[in-house]
Amino acid sequence: MKKFILMFITAAAIAAEQEVKLADLPAPVRAAVEKWLAGGTIKKITKEEEAGKVVYDVEATVKGKHAEADIAADGTVLTTEEEIAFDSLPKAVRDAAEKYFGGTKELKASKELDAGKTLYEVEGKKATVKFDEAGKILEEEKE
Repeated sequence: MKKFILMFITAAAIAAEQEVKLADLPAPVRAAVEKWLAGGTIKKITKEEEAGKVVYDVEATVKGKHAEADIAADGTVLTTEEEIAFDSLPKAVRDAAEKYFGGTKELKASKELDAGKTLYEVEGKKATVKFDEAGKILEEEKE
């Protein structure tokens, strides 16, 4: 029974996410994507429903780096995330990440803008941790 429920939930999640092309986006969303993209290359756009609202998740390469944006149906950019060099993290975040991971070897970093707040995500081999600008852990995901 558990296996069936898991399969049903997975199928429902997949059905709720639909891949779309830039040309098929509503005009306000397409304009927001093109402005955010600034000459970059789209990898994938998916249309999802989050909290009862349509959101477009855009994965792209911008200025040679992986980037993502969530854009509402009215063209409002909800969140953006871009890869950054670990060394460019604020000192408090670098120090907290180094302490958490026991060093800095093979860590990947990204900067996220979410509802006007700047957050930093650091990914290691066994965990991904989200920090605020002061280096406080906000979220952790262990693999």
